[in-house]
Amino acid sequence: MKKNAFILLLLFPFLSIAQIQTPAEFLGYELGEEFTYHHKMIQYFQEVADKSDLVEFQIYGKTYERRELGVAFVSSAENIKNLDQIRKNNLISAGLAEGEMVGKQLPIVWLSYNVHGNEAVSMETAMKVLHYLVANADKSKDWLNNLIIAIDPCENPDGRERYAQFYNQTGNRTPNANIDSWEHHENWPSGRVNHYCFDLNRDWLWQTQVESQQRTEIYQKWMPQIHVDLHEMGVNTSYFFPPAAEPFHKSMTDWQREFHQIAGKNHAKYFDANGWLYFTKETFDLLYPSYGDTWPTFNGAIGFTYEQAGSGQAGVAVKTVNLDTLTLADRISHHFATSISTIEASYVNQAKLLANFNDYFQSGSTQPVGKYKSYVVKSTDSNAKTMEALAKLLAKQQIKFGYAKSTSKKKGFSYFDNSDKDFTVSRGDLIVPTNQPKHHLIDVLFEQEPELSDSLTYDMTAWALPYVFGLETFGTSTQITNLSFPTVGFPPLDYPNANPSGKKYAYLATWNDVVDVKFLSEVLQAGIKARIAKMPFKMDGKSYKAGTLIFTRFGNTSVKGGFENRLIEIANSNNKQLFPTQSGMVESGKDFGSGNVQLLKTPKVAIVGGNGVSQTHFGETWHYFDQTIQYPTTILNTNYLKRVDLKEYDVLVLPSGNYSSFDTQITAFVTNGGKLILLDKAVKTLKGSLLTRKKKEMDSEADSKNLLNIYGNQQRNSLVNSVEGSIYKVLLDKTHPLAFGISDDFYLPKRNNQLFNYLSKGWNVGYYEQDSYVAGFVGSQLKPQIPNSLAFGVENMGKGKIIYMPDSPIFRGFWHSGLLVMGNAVFFD
Repeated sequence: MKKNAFILLLLFPFLSIAQIQTPAEFLGYELGEEFTYHHKMIQYFQEVADKSDLVEFQIYGKTYERRELGVAFVSSAENIKNLDQIRKNNLISAGLAEGEMVGKQLPIVWLSYNVHGNEAVSMETAMKVLHYLVANADKSKDWLNNLIIAIDPCENPDGRERYAQFYNQTGNRTPNANIDSWEHHENWPSGRVNHYCFDLNRDWLWQTQVESQQRTEIYQKWMPQIHVDLHEMGVNTSYFFPPAAEPFHKSMTDWQREFHQIAGKNHAKYFDANGWLYFTKETFDLLYPSYGDTWPTFNGAIGFTYEQAGSGQAGVAVKTVNLDTLTLADRISHHFATSISTIEASYVNQAKLLANFNDYFQSGSTQPVGKYKSYVVKSTDSNAKTMEALAKLLAKQQIKFGYAKSTSKKKGFSYFDNSDKDFTVSRGDLIVPTNQPKHHLIDVLFEQEPELSDSLTYDMTAWALPYVFGLETFGTSTQITNLSFPTVGFPPLDYPNANPSGKKYAYLATWNDVVDVKFLSEVLQAGIKARIAKMPFKMDGKSYKAGTLIFTRFGNTSVKGGFENRLIEIANSNNKQLFPTQSGMVESGKDFGSGNVQLLKTPKVAIVGGNGVSQTHFGETWHYFDQTIQYPTTILNTNYLKRVDLKEYDVLVLPSGNYSSFDTQITAFVTNGGKLILLDKAVKTLKGSLLTRKKKEMDSEADSKNLLNIYGNQQRNSLVNSVEGSIYKVLLDKTHPLAFGISDDFYLPKRNNQLFNYLSKGWNVGYYEQDSYVAGFVGSQLKPQIPNSLAFGVENMGKGKIIYMPDSPIFRGFWHSGLLVMGNAVFFD
């Protein structure tokens, strides 16, 4: 250790300046001796900024638990004085903003730490990097004169604090390196995830979480040339830095690939000198666009992931399988070396960084990448809210789009038909032209099926926006003009409901999108009784689909504040249009007093979490209720679930997990009249259910070949029965309440290889057919088995029912078209 530390200091000479305290002087302990609490780190960054004219520290947001998110900009005193103009110059030079440059454009190197909270070395490293740059004036002078260095010390404060609290509560006075000791085994949920148990490193594109929303907002105000996301991995690995592994996304430029080589060689120089182990070109690829390396890459930066051995199991010291002791101080040294090495490589290549960055965006005006010149998203009477959700996402990405002013005939690629066909561009259709600065990102987001140079990939392999939102879309080889461009990102829907001139018999509301679920949630909580039409009907010359909400004056006369006033108030706050009617007799279909018009309950909902439950799957479920539809739920922990009287609840939601020890209790809940919603790997919870696994069907010749495995191909061979986030079209029984409001073209991400037969009794509401595959990687043995398997099913058991969803429709909170399915499952019978 002493020799390695000595070599590191030779490579990065350290000179202190009296007025700038070291982290150790400020904290009262050396970095690496314990885990720093988040608020102390914020105080240190603010302290350095207050005492140094080389630093400006900005708070850019807060987490769900109200911890501050901040970024420090480090440069020369002159650059800091002109920081905002340099920021504007960067955008103007790339064609991302209008105006004229005043002064110079400088490369921006953005270092992001601790997106996974229990990868806790990162925040400690950030403090060391900040002090080094400010205090080591002789070494950093040229860098600071010619670069803007941004340091985001903790992207996930809530998870980081959860881990720091855990370790500081369980750690010994003398760190115990024995991995069996309890400080190496976190509680549930771990510090990896944020408040809602989301993996923030999968949320850069979708921005479902407030941390991601605020971080990407400030990021896009700067648009750096370099972005580094610093992580940790298992304790028995070494250190990963670029070049990354295949597959690289095809839209990556030659320069982006080249700089991966440049940076990797620079890092290797320092690791070789210290004798530290490392690896490159393995495991961590650059395909899925929602990571901290790929999303910046598709936004013009050169994105990197650095992975240090350690993570939540490592603590302050841990014994590895090689019987070496990996310390927190070691881990800080390694991340510090790659952080400084990145700055150095960026300084050496600053001219190329700027030239290639500017060209990345400027070339979009004349030579946009991709096959298509425009994307046309069809607008219909029923998809306005979904269109608005897509428009909001595009606006967050700073992608320009408009709306067709007139009707025209075109030919283009149909995402729903997977073929070229003639179609009509109608007035109001959303148009995304590709001749704009963000042309690379547009190409990635609308890519029907990404090219895979290697099937060994880390995450989803298909994500096209038309499938995420379930919106009919066409790609055209010609540019569509005559567009109206919104001035604020998207035109807000405006459905003000006027107070009625007289009392109405009922009010009707359509059911098409998850925002309708939020509206219903608020209505029920206000004490307003709601009904749904289980069959289509026609009223006052307008056709209504099954699932339409009906609010009758009958049964609502005692609503606090007045039935009509409260209903209209809630509708207007949710921008939801109501259709008043003076009669309960329909022109066709079933009248409002019919048994086919169902009175809805205000269900008491419980979600189970705790040991044995996937924390991220639990998190997406909790977030759905708490944030997306804002409906109250009770969280039950598996630690005490057996002591809970489940008869107190109407709906029990089990996220992916193992609930076998609760079989008797949960079965009793269903048979006594409860509704059980089973998601992902929870679907096989009940031993007495009718759900059966689909048996593998394979010819004998293929089975024989599978026995002839090559040892070196064992990881690749495992892929034959795997699925890496592919997209499938689900065929639906549209007469069942679980499918009410869902588009005829409904797509689902398939994320696991469990396959189930159709239910012999009950309702096979959603299923896969022979032509259901759309895009993404599916193993060669698994793919033929998926047709004729269950996507959604409902089984009656005793007085209650079970809803099976083997692939969760609320995946990571971003799969928009699936969010309505969950609402149907909760509120409709």
